[in-house]
Amino acid sequence: MNNKLLLAFLSFIFLMIVSCDGRADMNDPIGKSKDKPLPITVKQIQNISGAALVEYELPKDDNINYIEAVYEINGKETKTKASFFSSTLTLEGFTDAIDYPVSIYSVSFSEIKSDPVVITVSPTKPPFKAVAENLKVNPIFGGVKAIYENPTKAYLQIAFFGKNELDKWQEYETLYTDLKTGTFYVRNLEAVEQTFAIVCRDRWQNVSDTVTITATPLYEELADLSLIKSYPLPTDLTYEYPLVNEKVYHTGAPGAGEVTTMWDGNTKAPFPSSGAYFFFQNPKTTIPYAGLPSSISIDLGRPFMLSRIVFWPRSGRDAVTYAQLYDFTHPKTFELWGSNNPSADGAYDTWTLIDSYLSERPSGEVAPGNANSTDLDRQTALNGENFDIPEDTPPYRYLRYKVLSTWGDQNYWSCSELQFYGIPVEE
Repeated sequence: MNNKLLLAFLSFIFLMIVSCDGRADMNDPIGKSKDKPLPITVKQIQNISGAALVEYELPKDDNINYIEAVYEINGKETKTKASFFSSTLTLEGFTDAIDYPVSIYSVSFSEIKSDPVVITVSPTKPPFKAVAENLKVNPIFGGVKAIYENPTKAYLQIAFFGKNELDKWQEYETLYTDLKTGTFYVRNLEAVEQTFAIVCRDRWQNVSDTVTITATPLYEELADLSLIKSYPLPTDLTYEYPLVNEKVYHTGAPGAGEVTTMWDGNTKAPFPSSGAYFFFQNPKTTIPYAGLPSSISIDLGRPFMLSRIVFWPRSGRDAVTYAQLYDFTHPKTFELWGSNNPSADGAYDTWTLIDSYLSERPSGEVAPGNANSTDLDRQTALNGENFDIPEDTPPYRYLRYKVLSTWGDQNYWSCSELQFYGIPVEE
């Protein structure tokens, strides 16, 4: 019998078997046994923050499809399953550091359960409570900052609330994070004593008790944009070259303009329908001071005690676009220098390094590109990246912004807006 005839014969036999009663119920469980499967044997219970790991041994029973644990959290039944090939159950979502009874079943292919194996798990304090209780909140210029520790790297929401003009609680900011540690900022607040409420929520919608804190943000203001001027020096990309007799430091592409575009007060789309709305360093390598590092020098118009600078990356003119965020010409590392008496030759010996900075996503993701950004990453960039100034920094009138690298490893950079916050100082 050749292969084709053999295949046809076997197909005929199969059809006769499944249709002998006139029909085949394809929705029946794979196994037909009505026997109760044997129970598992629990070997070890490891209690951790808000969860428990249960290690078990399967019985010698071919009628087991999966393992199921059943327990209650706040009066609601919760089920967790593990496949036949596993030997560990992870029980999660607990709200308190108390004892919880858990029933564990072997389940057959016919969905018949074994006798229960009843155990007690005792998870330690869950992450949403531990993080909320250990927040360190301190006043900063124009707001407050909260430093959190999340050693289990649980996915959490940390929400900040304040009182509005009607004395009602209003959500200021919410951070979504699974980082081990981080700092959360609430900005643009008045320098008056205020009460803040903070709650922490996990992915099971368990919510911590409300933590209330009273703090007084430090006063700051936006540097007067009308006083800021470009202050080109030798080695700056804005320096006017005598042989060229024109400024060649930006691309001239539609919408791109001089460095002064970066302090015109327009931070994100939609921008004005005409004129320049972003700065884009000329990518040509044949002009002086091409490539990175590249610097620009700025005259704030008067001495200013800086508290922070805010950077908005390039975006679309008419609508917000994400393609440029954390990619291409978005600066990744840069330095900020200060001076009150810069030398005309552009030498750095009359400048003081204020600090070196790294652009970082809230998610912690380091791979460039919009596909690797979370919604919070995008929103943070579009609202302006904040970079704090060291507290002991003296007032400076002149600043030098020096870009060292970009997210997309390009050898030039771009920017929609660069603003400066702090306290003006009389000369």
